[in-house]
Amino acid sequence: MAELFDQTVFLKFLAAVLAIFNPLYNIPIFLSMTKNCTAAERRHVAVVVMISVTVIALTAVVIGEEVLGVFGIDVPAFRIAGGIIIFGIGMSMLKAEDRPPGDQAAMDDGHERKLNFAVVPLAIPLTIGPGTIAITIVFSHQLSNGAEIVTLGSAILIACAIVGLGLLFADQISRLLGETMINVLTRIMAILLVAVAVEMVLTGTFHAIDAHYPGLVKEGG
Repeated sequence: MAELFDQTVFLKFLAAVLAIFNPLYNIPIFLSMTKNCTAAERRHVAVVVMISVTVIALTAVVIGEEVLGVFGIDVPAFRIAGGIIIFGIGMSMLKAEDRPPGDQAAMDDGHERKLNFAVVPLAIPLTIGPGTIAITIVFSHQLSNGAEIVTLGSAILIACAIVGLGLLFADQISRLLGETMINVLTRIMAILLVAVAVEMVLTGTFHAIDAHYPGLVKEGG
């Protein structure tokens, strides 16, 4: 079992995924979009969001790298691109405004359509988007086929369960923490995201240089 579970990667990936998911960040959106729902309907929306995010994230673990291969994209290049995306997400969370324009647009669109907004936009793209998929594929590349499912799958299940619990108890959490504390915690998560993004870009750059110009990095050092 030790070969199938990498504790270091698990903890690092769990922290990164929770920072991207940021359950507290989506609570105000969830409460706003479900304000006219009954308690049972709100619970149903929370469960659908949790299941949708889990399925998408696990799919990225299992076939994400294979999809890159179909398009001829190598992991170092994808690591750099994913790092840039995650850096943008983190920086938008650090800004003073309460909600990035893209998230606000998705929220407004969900109101206007008056359809089932649990999957779109609450699950996609407000909870899981390109940044989550990118970091999932990057981490899965570090592990063997069996280990990526056990290690990353376990982290995803825990992170998605936390997201689901956050939405199920959104009213209580919102009253307990208040808007100011939620904003503070969101910015702490944002700093973690920016750090993860910088590491992804630097690592991807070194790997790309080493792949195209073998020995150059070692010789330069």
